Amino acid sequence: MGIINASDFNLKATIESGQLFRHSYDSRSGFYAVIAGDSVARLRQEGDKLQYDCSNSDFGVATFFGLNHSYGELIKSISKDEKITAAINRHYGLRILQQSPWECTASFIISSFSNIPRIRQCIGKVAAAFGDSIEFDGIRDFSFPQPQQISNFSKLKKCGLGYRAKYLFETAKVFGSGNYEYSLPQMRKLSYAEAKEKMMRLPGVGEKVADCILLFSYGFLEAFPVDVWIQRAMLGNYGSEINSFAAGRKPSEKVVAGFARSYFGEYAGYAQQFLYHDARTSPRISRAAPVPLP
Repeated sequence: MGIINASDFNLKATIESGQLFRHSYDSRSGFYAVIAGDSVARLRQEGDKLQYDCSNSDFGVATFFGLNHSYGELIKSISKDEKITAAINRHYGLRILQQSPWECTASFIISSFSNIPRIRQCIGKVAAAFGDSIEFDGIRDFSFPQPQQISNFSKLKKCGLGYRAKYLFETAKVFGSGNYEYSLPQMRKLSYAEAKEKMMRLPGVGEKVADCILLFSYGFLEAFPVDVWIQRAMLGNYGSEINSFAAGRKPSEKVVAGFARSYFGEYAGYAQQFLYHDARTSPRISRAAPVPLP
């Protein structure tokens, strides 16, 4: 069992804030289990210490959980007003993950216009159909398949993805082509705008999904995914400012995202995640509508 310093970190908020889907919680032991790629990690936080045990020594806990981010700097940067500050205070320590680009891309293609239970179920079926069996410390599951492993479209269609199956199958071909154009080093050479345009060339990747992928795997912390929750929260908190920014245009998701990047700056993605998690965990808001995905 390893232990690392995890000051300014909230494991629960980070894992449960809609960034990843393959996780579970054991209330008896207080450990979370996270499956990422072919790795299983068991984690528990006690104060500023993060206890962990991983099936794969190559799994970088600190990098995956964003513990290398300059947290004080970014919190100061996005604390523009009392509304965002209140959300930060309620979920202080929430971090943006850095997931595998391929797995994150595949997961958010699957997530499009769906809900969390169904997404988790579909991702589990894809892993069971194409991944490898993994077992660690009593946890039995399947690795998330590499793109080359998703080679049978008929088999993929049986995973319950509906129209998303075609998108995932075609995107797997791109990631498995061997030219590494969507690798982390190649994508990080691009500006945010260039990277987003490139992501949106992939089948099934629109504005929102592209921003989720850029934020949760490629480290573009200015990305600001907008879904129903964020649209509602932003218009409720910053409606007049957004209308001024829109300059007569409809305050669409794209307009809201543009305002947010202008207002919150280079760490706008962190502001988004605080607002998103706060909206979903607020009793007043969470009873108002079914849960859409980022």
